[in-house]
Amino acid sequence: MEILIAEDDFVSRCFLQKILEKLGHKVVSAEDGQEAWDLFQQNNVRMVITDWMMPEIDGLTLCRNIRQAKLDHYVYLIFVTAKDQKKDSIKGLEVGADDYIIKPLDPEELKARIRSGQRILELEEAFKKTSVQLLQSEKMASIGQLAAGVAHEINNPTGFVSSNLKTLSVYQQDMMPLLEQYRSLVAGLEKDTASLQCDYPVADSISRITQLEKDIDLDFILDDIQNLVAECREGTDRIKKIVMDLKDFAHPGEDQVKNADLNAGIESTLNVVWNELKYNTTVTKDLAELPLVECYPQQLNQVFMNLFVNATQAIKEKGSIDIRTRCIDDQVEIRIRDTGCGIPEDQLSKVFDPFFTTKTVGKGTGLGLNVVYNIIKKHHGRIHVNSKIGEGTEFIIQIPVRYEED
Repeated sequence: MEILIAEDDFVSRCFLQKILEKLGHKVVSAEDGQEAWDLFQQNNVRMVITDWMMPEIDGLTLCRNIRQAKLDHYVYLIFVTAKDQKKDSIKGLEVGADDYIIKPLDPEELKARIRSGQRILELEEAFKKTSVQLLQSEKMASIGQLAAGVAHEINNPTGFVSSNLKTLSVYQQDMMPLLEQYRSLVAGLEKDTASLQCDYPVADSISRITQLEKDIDLDFILDDIQNLVAECREGTDRIKKIVMDLKDFAHPGEDQVKNADLNAGIESTLNVVWNELKYNTTVTKDLAELPLVECYPQQLNQVFMNLFVNATQAIKEKGSIDIRTRCIDDQVEIRIRDTGCGIPEDQLSKVFDPFFTTKTVGKGTGLGLNVVYNIIKKHHGRIHVNSKIGEGTEFIIQIPVRYEED
């Protein structure tokens, strides 16, 4: 673990560094608060041990700066100071310190407190790993749910393409004798023309051709062939669109910030989950022209999918989902409203909590809306829910057009 020491007294700084290095930690040290802040921003520091009174900026200011920094991990802060008043320790803890040690330092006490901080940081890492595993489980559950629907959506056009190809095969077999008669007539006429005779029974041949055309209903076949080919093209286009939308939804290997059209993301996600919606849900869209948004497109597609599926599952028999997008200043707003059963008022504050669900046992993991909340939070956006029992639920999402790295 990398530990930063901020201490203006040379002897104390060396004393701290010696103890930490004996414990096996990597140490960076600074002799004033400003140097400590600069080093903190340049290194992957997980623990800071700082004096209170220092040149440039003091330990309180350093502590505030660290707590206000946008970090993807927690930093454990320990004040080491000669200030021994209770009000001082309270002040230090209030600005964000995790521990407070009064000088002169006892080496064994210092080691014990560092180990205590290390255990807390290890717990944070374990929690993050568990959270990632839970979110991955939720995503896999979503993919599993999608798989059956996508398979069904692909199976339908595949089915009628296959059926049409069988019909075309039958038409081909019916037309083969007719084509043979055409060829026989042409060959006979060519032979008679070459010898300037007219012995070939043209009338009989034409009669057989006419009868065959009636038997196989040639006019219908010629008309139906065009319809069959058009339907096959429509089916293959449908399959291609589903596959492309599924690819846009997943974006395998492209988990990075890029400019994205959120309206297009909504459309492609609707197409992917359509099998979940089409039986009991009418979808209406009011999608305004939006600027390209800097975001993780596949993660926002996950947000849309979770909200769409939740909405249709809340609709008992028949209902609707209304989707509305607008650009408001430097934010994009997405509203997704359903006419489902609604959420009780006393449960609205819990809907984004992990493992909370209003569904029956076995119907949900309780992670879907928590995933939604964390993705929106990652984009520095906001999500709000309004709901009324018997009338439905509306989720309002606001995403900044420009993405700011943490």
